[in-house]
Amino acid sequence: MIGVIQTRDIIAHPLVIAHCFGWPLFFRALIASRRKTFLSLLAESDAPRSPTVAVPELLGRCIDLESRARRIYELLAARFSDRVPVRRFFETLAQQEREHFELLALCRQLASREGWLEEHFAPWRDAVPQLERQMDDLEDSLDDLDRLAEALRLVIRLEGSEINHVFRGAVSATDSEFVRTLQAFRTAAAKHIAYACDQIPKFEPDLAGECKGLRVAHLSDAGAKASPNK
Repeated sequence: MIGVIQTRDIIAHPLVIAHCFGWPLFFRALIASRRKTFLSLLAESDAPRSPTVAVPELLGRCIDLESRARRIYELLAARFSDRVPVRRFFETLAQQEREHFELLALCRQLASREGWLEEHFAPWRDAVPQLERQMDDLEDSLDDLDRLAEALRLVIRLEGSEINHVFRGAVSATDSEFVRTLQAFRTAAAKHIAYACDQIPKFEPDLAGECKGLRVAHLSDAGAKASPNK
């Protein structure tokens, strides 16, 4: 399988997969082709999908924010396609945003069936419309962006917004054994920030200080505000 949840995760947690989705999906995941994602298998499966828990509409908007971030990075990869290392950097960021999209889509399905802890998401409710306006501004700025330094500053601006905190809040609010067990849900945002902060100074050394600030702010905010599921 492709995507953030891979075959090794399925093998490592058979009882959790079976409990949350049933043994048929577990065995399908074991033999799935490399073109399949776990989310696509779930969509095609006979696993119960009828919602029983009210999930806030804002969660769908959070998922859309990850999709918009992915699209921004895809456009930047195309903009700098003649510079292979730079193109690969933006392609990797886009792939990571696709994985965030997949994880939150799974959270929405699982929360609607197993439980939603609103108190974990409540601190980030007001951040969602603000993020949507910021994403509008970032998308509008792409037309006038032609220097690599400007593109890299856009990355810092995007990742320095609340988008990764909102992601963690949505994950924390999903009251699911599957989400609590699989490491990808807990580490995706931190790995994303670390990758961006490691790579940007290689292209633009003058941005090393801003990357350090982004990394420190992200780690300190994660420790102070993120609450694990119980």
